[in-house]
This record gives sequence, C-alpha cells and structure tokens, in this order.
Amino acid sequence: MTFRYRTRQHVALPLLDVNQKPWRDLNTLIDRIGERAVLRALNIHEKTLYRWVTGRGQIPGRQHVAIQVLLGEIPGTEGAWSGWFFKDGKLWSPENVSYTAGQLRAAHFDADRISTLSREVTALRVKLAIAEQALDRFAPAANERKRA
Repeated sequence: MTFRYRTRQHVALPLLDVNQKPWRDLNTLIDRIGERAVLRALNIHEKTLYRWVTGRGQIPGRQHVAIQVLLGEIPGTEGAWSGWFFKDGKLWSPENVSYTAGQLRAAHFDADRISTLSREVTALRVKLAIAEQALDRFAPAANERKRA
C-alpha cells in the first residue's frame, strides 16, 4: 500500500532507550500477567503496546505510574519504600512480612503502649531496689553474721 501524499522516503525513527525504568517495568508486567492483561489493565491498543515495547514510542508518565501500581510498587516514594509491595490486600516488606491495614493503623497505639510499659518497668525496678535495701538492713542473709 502506498500513500499518495507521501513525498519523502520513510526514515526510521531513532529508538528510545528501552533500558530505562519505564520499559523495564513494562516488560516485567508483561512477563507477570501477559500482553492481553496489560492491554486491558492500561486500556491501550495493541499498536501502542508494540511501540512502547520496541522503543518507538515513549511511555507517558501517568501510564508508568499505573504500571508501577500494577506491579505492586509504591510510586513517588523515591526509593524510600524499595522492596515493599502490595499483594492480596496487604503491604509486604522486603523481609517477606505482611501487614494488614488494621495492623498499620494500630502501630502508633502499640508504640504508645510500649512506651507506657517501659516507664512502668523502670518505676518497678526503682521500687524493687528500695525494697531490697530495706530487706538487707532488717534481715541479713543466712550466711552473714548479724552486726551488733
């Protein structure tokens, strides 16, 4: 098929660097869920996906964010949450420990409780030391001689 209005010969566009993060993320997503699922999830045409994969088209920023979310990453955190991801409604740590939303909401209550218990333990240690001193004065150990 030839185009009547084409006056110049077709020149191939330079390919974009497909080693950048958006392309790596896209290929990872394709490996995980397949091309058809990517097309449906991103609501894009097959030709668009082809252009992105081959580096003939740039992946828009909002689409890259969608790809990151589909991969379970937390976009916009600049590596502060590196290795963390969402899966099955839970937040997973790099150590493969999962947290539910309720556990995360309760974390500050747990910290307050730990702080309160720590203060109580310190106060009880002081009381124990005072009681031990009083006991030593009134009842020496069995192997000690009573002072006159």
